[in-house]
Amino acid sequence: MKKLLLLCVVSLFSSITLAQNTNLQDVIYLQNGSIIRGTIIEQIPGKSLKIETRDGNIFVYQMDEISKMTREQTQNRYGVANRTLRFQAKPKGYAGFVEAGYGFGVGRLSPDLSTEYRAANRFEIDIINGYQFNPYCFVGLGVGFNIFTNAEKNSISIPVFIQGRFNLLDKHTSPFFALNIGYNIDTRRGEVHKKSSYGTTTITYPGGIMLEPTVGIAHRLSNRTSITFGISYSLMQFNNKVTYEYYDETETEKVRNRPQAVRLKLGITF
Repeated sequence: MKKLLLLCVVSLFSSITLAQNTNLQDVIYLQNGSIIRGTIIEQIPGKSLKIETRDGNIFVYQMDEISKMTREQTQNRYGVANRTLRFQAKPKGYAGFVEAGYGFGVGRLSPDLSTEYRAANRFEIDIINGYQFNPYCFVGLGVGFNIFTNAEKNSISIPVFIQGRFNLLDKHTSPFFALNIGYNIDTRRGEVHKKSSYGTTTITYPGGIMLEPTVGIAHRLSNRTSITFGISYSLMQFNNKVTYEYYDETETEKVRNRPQAVRLKLGITF
């Protein structure tokens, strides 16, 4: 696990270092007086070229429409040359996130029916799709896939949630805060927890609410893509129903289990 975390951190900082090697952008001066700034992504010599702007728009121009092409320092939204900024947060439009990480269980759950109710270590992956309202605010819908790794046998849950994400800066690298709120679906159903000559104990797992605040850093690699590294506190609630059947008698009780974890996660936006 330590090797995995080290690899994630090294990959993150390697990408940041490579992205900071240049602060130039392509600039196209058109015959009609317009100036287009961005990154040339395709060029057919003597015929046309394709350029992607900071906000993700793609334009195609014929060579006879172009007065000249240069490489210049990037500019911020006010048209001022910025020596340290190449890309900024997407102004608005569709945005998506994929995040993966590992959660280290904290605390102790009850009842102590088995080891799966103690620490709640888990591998997690989330996919979020939504709308970027401005460079600072994003709201989307997400679905996740959690595998609890220290249970008696691997347990799987599927969280479905709403995410609000807020960038603190409209810059190349920005701290962010995110909050996931939703419902966690437990894939187990009517599992027999214990069976003996006296009877059986059956647990039903309907799921329950989930809450996960995150703080982290987002670093842009292009007009559309950025990598993120975050630390979150993950809280899930399972409203389980436990049924005891002994000597022709049945007794049922509701049990709330709250697996908590500190989660480290690495993500990419698109």
